[in-house]
Amino acid sequence: MRKSFNQKIKKLSSSFIVVLLVCMNFLIHLPYKAEAATTELKGLGDVSYYNAIIFGDHSATSADIEGAMAVQKNMNASSYTVLAAATGAHNLAGATWVDEGYPSLLLGGQFTKAGAGQVIIQDGTVAMTKDGDPDGAMKTSYDRISYKEQAEIDAKFKEFRKDVNSVIEDAGQLHTDKPKSGMTFGIGEDVNNSNIYVSSGQNGKKTFDVKDVFLPNVDNKDFIVIYSDAETVNFASGAILYDTKNTGMATDLINTSQAYDPNSSFTELASKVIWVFPNAKKITTKGYGVVGSVFAPNAVVETKGGSINGQAFVGGLHQRDGFEVHNFKFNWPKWNKPSVEKVTGQFEIVKVDASDETKLLSGAEFEVYKDGQRIDTLRTDKTGKVISKKLEPGKYTLKETKAPEGYKLLKEEIEVNVEENKVVPVTVRNVKELGSLQVIKKDAESKNVLEGAEFRLKNENGQIVGGAKTTNKDGVVTFENLVPGKYTLEETKAPEGYKAIEVTVEVNVVANEVAKREVLNEKEPSKGPENPGEETEKPGEETEKPGEETEKPGEETEKPGEEAGTPDEETEKPGEETGKPGEGMENVDKGNPTLPEKGQGASHVQRLPATGHDMNYLPFIGFALVLLGIRLRFMIKNS
Repeated sequence: MRKSFNQKIKKLSSSFIVVLLVCMNFLIHLPYKAEAATTELKGLGDVSYYNAIIFGDHSATSADIEGAMAVQKNMNASSYTVLAAATGAHNLAGATWVDEGYPSLLLGGQFTKAGAGQVIIQDGTVAMTKDGDPDGAMKTSYDRISYKEQAEIDAKFKEFRKDVNSVIEDAGQLHTDKPKSGMTFGIGEDVNNSNIYVSSGQNGKKTFDVKDVFLPNVDNKDFIVIYSDAETVNFASGAILYDTKNTGMATDLINTSQAYDPNSSFTELASKVIWVFPNAKKITTKGYGVVGSVFAPNAVVETKGGSINGQAFVGGLHQRDGFEVHNFKFNWPKWNKPSVEKVTGQFEIVKVDASDETKLLSGAEFEVYKDGQRIDTLRTDKTGKVISKKLEPGKYTLKETKAPEGYKLLKEEIEVNVEENKVVPVTVRNVKELGSLQVIKKDAESKNVLEGAEFRLKNENGQIVGGAKTTNKDGVVTFENLVPGKYTLEETKAPEGYKAIEVTVEVNVVANEVAKREVLNEKEPSKGPENPGEETEKPGEETEKPGEETEKPGEETEKPGEEAGTPDEETEKPGEETGKPGEGMENVDKGNPTLPEKGQGASHVQRLPATGHDMNYLPFIGFALVLLGIRLRFMIKNS
């Protein structure tokens, strides 16, 4: 008994060990899903925290960025270092990075490797979505990753964009009327804030080339703003020279490769100079050391060596050939510091059709002048309106440089008086470019001009334009001040003795041209010989009366034909029945359709193809049960 019990225990133990081994094997072969170590962040940081904020894609090979960076879309890199300034090395150009609890890399899209070279995150925490590392390239090289929702990251970039646009808008309000001698880009003190230097005369150019730049001393100034509305910007073949000693001449070369010194002129300039390119689509640098921050959120920056020594707010960044972004920051507290608001005003241009002021016109362009100097260019949008930037109260002049399509250019200048804290409405009316139509009436044979023909004109909508007009002694009638387009000419009265034209004539009117159309009329046939003809017809009418009588028997003779047709109709009835089997079946009950007749012994059963026919498995199940019964019998017998 005890032996039997021990055997049962051994069997149970063996079974348990087997089950345990199977479970362990299953656990070992579970799909591997590695989760990187996470770090709790204080937040995602603000616009002043990042060394670069890229509102599009980023790519890099053999390059680095000293500070933190934010990329809204995708990042593709190789041999690249993020947060190089975290090492505190002596050869850093910018300030040492300090962990403030914000991401070292904020990524809204996906990260992929561009090659075999390493991508090094020197310190801090990477913030990205769980879908942001499709190849696992990030988590295999760095484990401090904080996963965020896409909506949270998108909201942060929206906040960044708003702050960047605010700086661009404020910078666009600055202008100077006193450029400093010997300085590049017409730099001078802003008319409203003497603590800011601003460039002048750089708008209206498609390309903005930056070579040698001479900058004034900024010891007692807050900022130097270099502003251009160009679409293409090129930094190449030059350097930054600075008036270090405030002598009025910029002679000292700024070395953008020097080690970081918080008290150097280089560091001071990097925090005070901003390059503002609101319309730029493309920026290139070739070995150029840009001093200051770059505000170009719509531009893709393509680099071949060189550096940006400040913050970069760009639409895309492609770093090549050792290009670096050095960890300098724009002086945000100073820029955003509340100041005494200058009293300003604005004006709004409303562009309308002179003949219908409810019709607003887009595409009109104006130049704005103050004291003879052009200060802005405005263009009406699809609503026919455009509002000026904030301006000092006073008188301004508007010149229309481009009229809306199909309208005459306004030659007169418009005087606008800007008032304090008001938006002054300025309604500008444009007259359509018109055409005219000249109709010449002639005899179809002799080509002599005809007087007295009356015409009316209809537009494309079928509306009558003006009233009816009559040709003069020269056979001419003119329709003037017509809007360009297609018209229909109708003759409502023909010249005396001529046939009226029954068809309409289509005419195409073109702006600033006279469309000419020749219309020919044929004479009416002579009425003289018609009177005798009428008399001769009277006997003919009398002769027709007997003819009418003779037709009566003809009618009678047709009656037998009609009767003869009756049998034909009867013979057609069987044909009708045989010819319309469908009609014959319509009376049959639809619920009990009749089948076509079959031959003797044929079946009416219609068999469908055996698609989806199930196999009968009952014999197989029975056979299996028999085998199972035999097995059980042997087991019982053996026990």
